Amino acid sequence: MQLLLSPTSPYARAVRIALMLKGLDDDCTVGWVDPASDTPELVQANPMSRVPTLLLDDGTALTETALILQYLDRRVPHPPLIPSANANSELALAGRALAMMDAALWIMNNRKYLGADANDNALGERRMGTLRRSLEDFKTNPPRPVGQVIGMGQILLQVAIEYLEFRLPELEATDTSGLGDWGKPLRKLEPFHLTEPH
Repeated sequence: MQLLLSPTSPYARAVRIALMLKGLDDDCTVGWVDPASDTPELVQANPMSRVPTLLLDDGTALTETALILQYLDRRVPHPPLIPSANANSELALAGRALAMMDAALWIMNNRKYLGADANDNALGERRMGTLRRSLEDFKTNPPRPVGQVIGMGQILLQVAIEYLEFRLPELEATDTSGLGDWGKPLRKLEPFHLTEPH
C-alpha cells in the first residue's frame, strides 16, 4: 500500500496513527504530496486532489479518512478501531472530531488564501463558535476514558485537539475542552508522538 499525504493534514495523521496501531506501517509506504499544488501523483490517484488517499495493492484508491479507517479495521480486525461494545458512541465521537477538523481547516484555508482578517465575518465567527461550543460540550459529555482498546473516535478527537493547538492556539483547546488529562495516555503512544505536527 501507499499513503499519499501532506505533512500537516490532521486527516492523514489519523490514518498514519491507525496504520501504526494496526501494525500495518511496514506494509505501507508514504508519498508526500501538496494538495494545493495538485501534485500529479495525487491528482492521478484522486482527481479531487485530497489527502489522505490510500493506494491499495490492486490499484484501488481509497479516499476520505473515515472510509480508510473502516477499511483498515476490516483488513486487520484486532485491535478494533470500532469496538463492538462502544460502536455507537465511537462513531458519534468520530463524527464530532471530523467536524471539528473540517471547521478548523476551513478557517485555516480562509486565512491562507484571503488573509489574516478573512474570518472576520459572520461565517468565520460561526465556524469559530462551533469549535468553542464543541469543546465546551465535552465538559458535560466527555468521551469514554482511554483504555487498552483505542477507538477511531478517540484517535480522531486527539488529532483534532492537537490540530487546534497547532493551528488555532487562540482557542486554548486543552484548557476549554473539559478533557483535562483525557488525552495524555494517547500523547504518550509512539504513533501520536511520531506523527505530531510541526
